[in-house]
Amino acid sequence: MALIAQSDERSSRERPTTKCAQYVGALVATLAAFSIGTYLSWTSSALPLYNANDTLPVSDQEGSWISSLVPLGAIPTAIPAGMLADRFGRKRTIWATTVPLFFCWYIIGFARSKIWIFLARFVAGAACGAASVVVPMFTSEIAEQSIRGLLGTIFQLQITAGILFAYATAFTDSLHVIAILCSVAPALLLISFPFVPESPAWLVMQGRKNEASDVLKHFRGARYNTETELATLELRASEMREARPNISDLKKYQRATCVTIGLMFIQQLAGVNALIFYAKRILDDAGSILNSSTSSVIVGVVQVIATYFSTIMIERAGRKLLLFISASVMAVSMFTLSGYFHFQNSHDLTSFSWIPLLSFAAFIVIFSIGFGPIPWLMVGELFASKVRSAASAAAAMCNWSLAFLVTKCFQDMVDLMGISSSFATFGMISLIGTIFVSVMVPETKGRSVEEIQLELYGTQIRIPRESAAVETR
Repeated sequence: MALIAQSDERSSRERPTTKCAQYVGALVATLAAFSIGTYLSWTSSALPLYNANDTLPVSDQEGSWISSLVPLGAIPTAIPAGMLADRFGRKRTIWATTVPLFFCWYIIGFARSKIWIFLARFVAGAACGAASVVVPMFTSEIAEQSIRGLLGTIFQLQITAGILFAYATAFTDSLHVIAILCSVAPALLLISFPFVPESPAWLVMQGRKNEASDVLKHFRGARYNTETELATLELRASEMREARPNISDLKKYQRATCVTIGLMFIQQLAGVNALIFYAKRILDDAGSILNSSTSSVIVGVVQVIATYFSTIMIERAGRKLLLFISASVMAVSMFTLSGYFHFQNSHDLTSFSWIPLLSFAAFIVIFSIGFGPIPWLMVGELFASKVRSAASAAAAMCNWSLAFLVTKCFQDMVDLMGISSSFATFGMISLIGTIFVSVMVPETKGRSVEEIQLELYGTQIRIPRESAAVETR
């Protein structure tokens, strides 16, 4: 096994590659992720305008539905998206999901009835759910091993950039202008993606080996020797055809599934989407030292920077330590926000008006470094390759379901027990997360799939010899 891995590593050094085309392909494809970010945070800037302009008044409950319809729409498309990508190709599926991402902005921006806004947000959510599965699949398949982790983080980085962009549109009080600006990213994807080649892995699965070789030369360079990588892709395609993975196969990976679902629960129930969707309103209510629009942009900038540096932190510090620190700081941030709102009505906190913005920013920074990217990263590290696609689809569906639950119920939580107790609840969930990480989550940094399985189950789940050599490189 070691000899195979060493041989592959030695041959990879002998064949020259260029990475520019891989970066370009990933950046273009992840414009869909940028669009997801704009749909997620659009409500922060746009919802206050409906009542301010008095053209289409939106109640708090209607606002909670407008916010939550994106994650609700994403739930039913997470699993079928992978099957559609296998049948029609990654490229066609991504392009097809981009069409509603583009047109829904014009329905939302120019609608004269709330029904159309509800419908467009739901349809856009369905496209977001599909894109959240297929785009990472595409970027991982066009990337060579040495930069696969880096290209994988671009998806999350683009989401945070989209969130920042939507926050920044608060400079205008026109819903039409906001919608037009947000439609630029999917428009660029529709125009440019036809010039990006299909995934070589999918072409091999379809038996189109010559086309796959040409695509590999496009992404790796004209002088690249494609034989070894094509052989690896053919082996994986053969294993996938024999295994035909589905959700029921995850029963053999009960602890890995428990860890993955547990991390997704903590990630979403800690309240991140409540903060992102209602950022402007929360900062308005807190009486932040800066106006809420400026504060939101500051938080967005901090999130983008933190996500950018998360790759370095993850590789240096390890997954488990960062998850523990992330959950701890998230808990402190939420408890601080809870305390501020609790004493706001009975004490003069003018001198401490910087606390909400600082707590908000601290939560977003530590989330972006820890509980934002790492649960998704660990899906690829806890499961063998033959069930990884099924695990990813299950994780995505769970994640979007929880995002809908938090976004929809946040307003109900505030109405029922007040904003202070709501933030305290999120803080308690993060605190529980520190215990969960300590007890249940294994360290996966620098370890092979076989070593991880040994720690999880005390025995190795059988991994084919050739596949294991590929995965431990």
